[in-house]
Amino acid sequence: KKSILGVDIGGSKIKMVLWDGQKVLKEWKSETATLENLKKGLDFFSGGLDTVGPPSASGRSGLKVGIGLPGILDFKNNKALFCKNLPKFNNVNLKACFPMEVRIDNDAKCFLRAEMFAILGKKPEYALGIIFGTGIGGAISGYRGNSGWAGEFGHMLIDKGKTWEKFYQETKNKPKEQEKINAIGIANLINIFNPEVIILGGAGAKNLNKQLIEKYLLVPKKQMPKFVKAKLKDNSVAVGAAMLWN
Repeated sequence: KKSILGVDIGGSKIKMVLWDGQKVLKEWKSETATLENLKKGLDFFSGGLDTVGPPSASGRSGLKVGIGLPGILDFKNNKALFCKNLPKFNNVNLKACFPMEVRIDNDAKCFLRAEMFAILGKKPEYALGIIFGTGIGGAISGYRGNSGWAGEFGHMLIDKGKTWEKFYQETKNKPKEQEKINAIGIANLINIFNPEVIILGGAGAKNLNKQLIEKYLLVPKKQMPKFVKAKLKDNSVAVGAAMLWN
């Protein structure tokens, strides 16, 4: 079985991995998320990927590639409809840009897919994934919603019309304040979904205070789920994107 390329287009970077179904064979990273850097990364990896179609006009065969990116996605046309933290990719048809076979998914869904494989080895019945990156992304195990858009946790309203993500971004250099706002957001999710496990990723995941979370729960001892830090670290989304071909 040949390897698949997994691509993570984030708010501040692009991360790519060559994935053989069990482990990462090779990595590439750009510190800025642009179409130009996306093409550079794809060119870097193109020699070792599985082909799924006839050669393109440019001579490169169609390649198996999975792409994870934030926001509301148009899965039929392989593009982002609305990405607040990555506006330059809004309405860009990724499949049309490159002569390859492409599948896309929301980055947080890719994250949860990969981390359940890496950490748990099985799919728990009730799990949530939360990424604390440029913004806040989320995913719900076994549930995608009517259009595949479920899990936009960061857009949950917290206070006076302001979202969790907005508060999170404003308290970037205020760890105590961020702990409190994250506790409110996570407690809301626990009260709504009653998860078995919550997998946390991203740099902001360190600001977690279980005592504060308990304060906002209805029955803390019964409701508190298991919290797990991401095992694949900054490869999670790219690996989960490659797993779209599983």
